[in-house]
Amino acid sequence: MPWFGFVAFFFLLSALLPAQAQRPAVEWKADLDLLKRELPRRHPDLFRYHSREAFERDLDEIAALAEGKSDLEVGLLLQAALAKCRDLNTRVELSDLFQRSGRFIPIGLGWYEGGLYVSATVRRFGPSLGKRVLSINGIPADTFLQRIGVFFPQENAETARRDGPLWVRFPLAVEMAGLGQGDTLAILFTDEKGKRFGMYVYPLDFRKDKEGTFPLQFVPKEPDLRWNPLKQVFSLHWLDSSQIVYIQYNGCFSREMALALGDSTMAERLPPFQPILDSLLWLLDNYPSARCFFDLRFTNAGYPYDGFRLVEELSKRPLLNQPHRLYVAVNRYTAGPAVEIAAAFQQQTQAQLIGEPPAQRPNHFADPSFLTLPNSRLQVFYGTRPVQLVPGNPDALRIDIPMELPFSAFREGLDPLLDYVRRRQ
Repeated sequence: MPWFGFVAFFFLLSALLPAQAQRPAVEWKADLDLLKRELPRRHPDLFRYHSREAFERDLDEIAALAEGKSDLEVGLLLQAALAKCRDLNTRVELSDLFQRSGRFIPIGLGWYEGGLYVSATVRRFGPSLGKRVLSINGIPADTFLQRIGVFFPQENAETARRDGPLWVRFPLAVEMAGLGQGDTLAILFTDEKGKRFGMYVYPLDFRKDKEGTFPLQFVPKEPDLRWNPLKQVFSLHWLDSSQIVYIQYNGCFSREMALALGDSTMAERLPPFQPILDSLLWLLDNYPSARCFFDLRFTNAGYPYDGFRLVEELSKRPLLNQPHRLYVAVNRYTAGPAVEIAAAFQQQTQAQLIGEPPAQRPNHFADPSFLTLPNSRLQVFYGTRPVQLVPGNPDALRIDIPMELPFSAFREGLDPLLDYVRRRQ
């Protein structure tokens, strides 16, 4: 996905920052004791998947190991402990420590249909761009992502494919997960013709190697709507030749929502959702063969209430509420309020979910907040609102039309999901 590259290059700035600190063990013990008391009190059900006894034992072990370790090392141990709670919103914010470490590999990876691909890198590692990763340090790519998953909560099978590629770039995490030693990764690639080649990738000094650190990343050749770089919070497009109302819903925010929350300043900066809703209903009412393609891919923040309003309106119109007229696109990056909206479509309408299962469970903990540890100043995030969307506790939403994005489609700026709906006229 395009944003992998931007995330990677954000961390390139870390070479200009001072080295990280090494905090006294007594300070870490105080922070961990506070966390042991406060996190279970604030989280609605911290021990659903991981017992209190195991959680407290993990924190005690980290306190005992903290002497002589860098802040990042202790932070990673803490992140691994919290990951066992299997809540995507319960985590440690480590970006500042990663930046200060200066140890990261300038390569952007993403999982597409068929495997792990390089979607962004720098000129020094240019031959890897667009190639599929077969193995890292002699370990098959999918296995590597699973094993580095000790550092992030795995709510279902898609989490490793979503979050694992981001963690590959941090040598200390790779080393602590037992997947390698030192700052260098030995990666085996293959190109479209099946030709294999190996490459060593490693951190670079961006102050000394300006030529080698020039950024490279894919820009889709003929971008479909999904890859339009000028994305808005949400937008509506009438695809006349296909009779499709395409709503790209990138963020669950609106003027109405901000006003309901009492934030008039934010409301002035946000577009209203009502015109989108009115236009969608008018087009579907007046074009009997029109379909709605509601795009929730990459949507992961905000509040679900505008989406709920849309679902309610569609559910009241029998002529619109048909499986061949309503499609909701999701992928493994769909999270938070977007998962709630997708589940509402599935429960209250005949919409078909198309794409990949989100990496977050339908029943999860939403509306993250955080506490700041007083000595390390690390922010520990946690979910605050239990979300119960479906009976039982399935790992993922049911996808009616499973479809994974091939890397070739991303490279060419195509959208197979939208094309599927286009063909069903």
